[in-house]
Amino acid sequence: MGEKLWWVRGMAWQLKCVPLIDGDRIFVNGWETGGDQAQRSEVPEFTQMLAEHDKDHDGKLSPSELPTSFTAEWFGDNDLNHDGYIDQREWGFYQVRNAAENCLVAIRAGGRGDVTHSHVLWRYRKALPNTSSPLLYQGVIYMVRDGIFTSLNPENGTMYKQARLAGALGHYWSSPVAADGRIFAVSEDGKVVVLRAAPEWEILAVNNLNEDTFATPAILDGRIYVRTRETLYCFAKLR
Repeated sequence: MGEKLWWVRGMAWQLKCVPLIDGDRIFVNGWETGGDQAQRSEVPEFTQMLAEHDKDHDGKLSPSELPTSFTAEWFGDNDLNHDGYIDQREWGFYQVRNAAENCLVAIRAGGRGDVTHSHVLWRYRKALPNTSSPLLYQGVIYMVRDGIFTSLNPENGTMYKQARLAGALGHYWSSPVAADGRIFAVSEDGKVVVLRAAPEWEILAVNNLNEDTFATPAILDGRIYVRTRETLYCFAKLR
């Protein structure tokens, strides 16, 4: 059986991005609704909830016993065993999820057990991608979220530049890719942005494919492949 060697606490409760690995450093990005610092709130202990709302004193909370702020959607997400009640274990999962924090975290690999305080190098929390993975290219980390493009120093997490992608705003589900000193980012509505790769990056071109795009482009042998909803494109420099 596999053995859990080490772990880090204090990340988003749902991770979708691909981690980046550079030598002995691992960069993990996680973002989920409710995980930004301004949105997080303290969740009371289960004993307090029972004392205030458990009208039939059965040690569980039914939908009718919970305050109206706990919607039917919330109940469906947190009733893990689908028995129609929230018990202590399920409330504990809700507490942990609510305490999760959206961040890009840099971790030094290795160690044993909980290495949160010993191996976390830095955290970054602004304009994080939801699904799109960060890119590490030529010593710079790049991220895109809703038309905001960010470059970071991987050594300490400081921001080089953050600005809107003029002419290509909107959602980005695919991840940026890079080759030949250029970065390529594709928006949901099919805008292909070409940027000069540098800490102080700049937009070189915006090309419009006029079609929904969710897949990350692939680069091979001087060609870039972009799949839209209906079409697979292959672009190459004419000789």
